[in-house]
Amino acid sequence: MVQAAYETFAAEGFLGTTMAAVAKRAGVAAPTMYYTFGTKVALLGETLGAAIVGFDQWRAPPPEPFEIADLLPVHSWWADLLAAPTARDALGVFVAQGTDILKRVGPLVPALHGASGDPEGQEMARVSEERRVETYRAVVDVIATKPRGLRRGMTVETATDIMLVILSAEAYQGFAARGWTHERTKRYFTSLLTEQVLATAD
Repeated sequence: MVQAAYETFAAEGFLGTTMAAVAKRAGVAAPTMYYTFGTKVALLGETLGAAIVGFDQWRAPPPEPFEIADLLPVHSWWADLLAAPTARDALGVFVAQGTDILKRVGPLVPALHGASGDPEGQEMARVSEERRVETYRAVVDVIATKPRGLRRGMTVETATDIMLVILSAEAYQGFAARGWTHERTKRYFTSLLTEQVLATAD
């Protein structure tokens, strides 16, 4: 059902998507959608979560409240990040994973903007952004402990801010609209963030 919702939200946006249309695409009865997700905004939130994690790995998050730190270890890329020998390697792990996530999330951006007129949609966006900030901060905390960590004078807070702005769905979609390939965008993000936040080799 979440995969069907992703395809529908991506094609029709938030306002153009109905629970009945998603149910039809998923091959289930419309009441099943309401019983499972409750509202269209809640369905969009679940769809966003699945796009972030990957549809083959998606499972609903635990009941609120929960900490991002409790969820990160379930992702395979987090273990790779921790095991990376240098800050440059760790950044490479995160940018590679992050760019793949942005590719999946990008088609949902118009639907997310469309939901912003709904109070429930506004709350979903607020919580989603809080979790993104927490995740990026946790990543920068790890990078800062690695050899050749953050550049001189660069704080964890500033590095997190830079990464949040550069490694974003809006930036990814902007490059895609200009005809950039996924791999070209990934290389650019890696190069730019390496230059902006990591210590130099000399």
